[in-house]
Amino acid sequence: FFGSMNMTSPIIQDTAVRRAIAMGINKEGFVKTLLDGHGVAANGAFPDGFSTFGGENVTAEAYDPEGAKAVLEKAGVKLTVRWLTYPSRQELPLLAESAQASLKEIGIDVDINCTANRREFLADMGSWDIYASALVTAPSGDPQYFFTTSCVSGMSYNFGAYDNPEVTALIEQLSREFDPAKRGELAVTLQQMILDDNAYVFCSFLQMN
Repeated sequence: FFGSMNMTSPIIQDTAVRRAIAMGINKEGFVKTLLDGHGVAANGAFPDGFSTFGGENVTAEAYDPEGAKAVLEKAGVKLTVRWLTYPSRQELPLLAESAQASLKEIGIDVDINCTANRREFLADMGSWDIYASALVTAPSGDPQYFFTTSCVSGMSYNFGAYDNPEVTALIEQLSREFDPAKRGELAVTLQQMILDDNAYVFCSFLQMN
């Protein structure tokens, strides 16, 4: 479960806002309270211990409400963000409620649009700021799928129109690299780059069988 930042939204284009949002979402609280422990908080696009490119190899913004408040105060920002999600995965409305509660503590109001017609709203980039969805990030056990589908401009799951030329070039390099160890290294580097951009907030992985 993760949130894609709408990089065409004027408020989301503010790096301070993206950082404050990343610092203001209580992932552990969401997993413990609303998922009743049936999940793990996420750092990156892949779970801890997942091959050589698991989340333990990257650094995401830690939950820090006071720090997030300070970031917003320094930027002189007070705002409402529009959170788009859908109800067919029952955890996603719960994530929206959790984010709404924790972000309110730092001074960000969250306007939730939980709708089965999400595609209609996704097509209107002016109608939302954060899109929360569920995705199997490594269906074949390899990292390339997530980056190719979600981090390259114009691709099917790049809902927020994220476009970083350095990231795109590295994904192209990943597509030509066949050494598993080097692929893992590239995947870690790519995750860290998109985390440093706060283009995505990786919230949790569901424990299921």
